[in-house]
Amino acid sequence: RIAALPLLLGLCQPAHAVEDCDLNGASVNPSNGHTTQGKTGMMRCKDRDSGQVVREQELRSGDFVGLVRYFKNGVLSREFSVNAQGNQHGLLREWAPNGQLILEANKVNSKTQGLLREWHANGALRRVEFFGDETSERAAVQYHPSQQLSDLRCGSKPLLAPHADDAALCGFRGAPSSVSTYAANGGLRATMTLLAGVSQQSTSFHANGKPSAQEESRGEQRVQRVFSESGAKLKETFWSVAEKPATLLRETEFHASGTMVRERLYAIAEEAGRRRNRMVAESRFYLNGQPQSKDEFTLDGEREIKNAKSYFDNGQLSRQGRYVLEGRSHERPTGVHQVYSQAGQPVQEIHHDERGKPNRERRWDSAGKLVSDDALFEDGSRKAFAK
Repeated sequence: RIAALPLLLGLCQPAHAVEDCDLNGASVNPSNGHTTQGKTGMMRCKDRDSGQVVREQELRSGDFVGLVRYFKNGVLSREFSVNAQGNQHGLLREWAPNGQLILEANKVNSKTQGLLREWHANGALRRVEFFGDETSERAAVQYHPSQQLSDLRCGSKPLLAPHADDAALCGFRGAPSSVSTYAANGGLRATMTLLAGVSQQSTSFHANGKPSAQEESRGEQRVQRVFSESGAKLKETFWSVAEKPATLLRETEFHASGTMVRERLYAIAEEAGRRRNRMVAESRFYLNGQPQSKDEFTLDGEREIKNAKSYFDNGQLSRQGRYVLEGRSHERPTGVHQVYSQAGQPVQEIHHDERGKPNRERRWDSAGKLVSDDALFEDGSRKAFAK
């Protein structure tokens, strides 16, 4: 442990830099534990060519524990402390080349906890963020150098005072708040309405000013929409927030013309004593609005079954069949599969055995007359089906 930490820290330095280090006036080599064994004090390392201080690192009884400082061009750029496990622990601070403090955070075993603050090089506040033990205990605001709001994340309660007024921004004062965020060029990035830290409605924008995404809450439902740069709706998703976590209800996709081309429906199912959100139907549509295909998914014990139907663009059923889903990509046909003409007449019928292999085929002509009824064999041969 003694040699590993300084070696790791040394990797942050340019490959060509050569450092000369001393401790209490005596030369030491941080890569050689014998030179620092049992020693206490602040080791200082300088660049051999420039003579400028590169870093300072505290030792306690031969262990690299305590304060660590890094310098750029002789100016302090980063300062933190390391515990006996080699993790950052305590206050972390960073400075810009002009001496402006640009980062201040608290570390607990290298994990950020509590408030983190960042500043732009001109001293303007850049970010305030709170890190708690739970995911809900997380909040942040971020600003451009002009102090326009660039990003906002609300927690379950106000967490950023006195450095940022997230009580007002996030609607914790009994009434909804309206907030806008901006891109670096000053263009509108998003608008949102928040109540008690929860988004009631939000819209983000493309660079051309048209909406790129929307989200809104309607009672126990949340709706999300995605738009193209031209403003056409591409996708719409519905969630139920009646339970935690939220459950997916419906997904729809649209062509640039506005026609819906795909729909997926979801429902909660009990499987092996566990509740899970699963897709129960998927439909695709032609651009003329007629159905192209519809798959329905059901559970038969532990087996998942797909009942598949395909359609001609006039809405007439073209084929249908049943499959047992095995794994993520394999479908085993089962039962009788039918094929139809655009006039709705049967064209073909295929029967499958328990392994999913076809074992019988029936065909009809355009007049609807049965022309063949064959038994099918594994080697590809066939013969008329015995009645």
